[in-house]
Amino acid sequence: MEHYEHFSLQDFIHDAHFIRWVKNPDADSNAYWQAVRNTYPHQSGTMDQAADLIQGFSKFYPEVPASQIELARQVIMDQISSEKQISISRKPLYLSVAASIAILIGIALWYNPTETPVHFARNILKPNLEILSSNEGKGPKTIRLDDGSSITLSPKSTVRYNMESADRRVVHLDGEAFFNVGKNPNRPFFVFTNGLTTKVLGTKFKVSAYPGGMDVKVEVTSGSVHVYRSENGAEHAESEGLTLTPNQRAVYTRKDLLLVRTLVAQPKVLITPEQLATYTYTDTPISKVFEGLEKIYGIKVIYDQEKFKNCRLNMSLSDESLFETLELIGKMVEARYNVLDGEVIFIGAGCTE
Repeated sequence: MEHYEHFSLQDFIHDAHFIRWVKNPDADSNAYWQAVRNTYPHQSGTMDQAADLIQGFSKFYPEVPASQIELARQVIMDQISSEKQISISRKPLYLSVAASIAILIGIALWYNPTETPVHFARNILKPNLEILSSNEGKGPKTIRLDDGSSITLSPKSTVRYNMESADRRVVHLDGEAFFNVGKNPNRPFFVFTNGLTTKVLGTKFKVSAYPGGMDVKVEVTSGSVHVYRSENGAEHAESEGLTLTPNQRAVYTRKDLLLVRTLVAQPKVLITPEQLATYTYTDTPISKVFEGLEKIYGIKVIYDQEKFKNCRLNMSLSDESLFETLELIGKMVEARYNVLDGEVIFIGAGCTE
């Protein structure tokens, strides 16, 4: 069953077991393919579309020669990438085959309007296919999507994406990429990688998931994303995932099926340099300094307010990185910090009056 996780529309249409189920379903096959849907929920839409096409081809098979059916199927299944569109010489062939099938659909509608799948005709005339793009170069490659989003693909990485669906935008990634997603609450953006799903409405984030690697990493630059295990197969997999905010990352260890939230290696400043320069403190309560850190990095600092209420600091938050600043504060008040679940935990005895 595992190989169905990354099946494309074309793969399903040519899979003998899938074709047999679509044409002649029974209790056992229904149970099997429902299990596939439950295990890989991101494939449900592709499976439905493949089933529609198989049923459509089967319906018109008696009226159309087998050679033309196969020709039509191959033309429709050709992937149309942003770098390589259908050649001019093939366009008349594509339009001719599509038009001939459309005529047959019209004839069938005349004689039997209740049984002809009209949505199948729509798919034939405007195929809804994934686009494949790889980066074989030595530097990053930027892909501009129709919805205004962009994907910056790292070397030796590949994406398959489909922006045609009315209710979602879908990307499959092998490797590493930085995503700048245009906000659209009505069409969430999904990235599927090695058993982990990342769902966003609009934000900037990076995903690392090289084939054969043991870990999948998601790092958020702005906005927020929700990550959850695709291979969980559970009905409530999404609700059991993690929400990531700026400077947080999720690490999914496939071997142990473990999903952990932590901080990125080098948290970035989220405000302008001019704003950062104003975070200078003189004889200031430590609570105000921690509030400043939260605004600068978007990271929650948890501490015992009662113990540290008498701690006062003289420092500037623009001089050091987050972790260097935390180390400095720790030396000033004889305390230490830990990172737990994407937040900073500050521990110590506090200050006396």
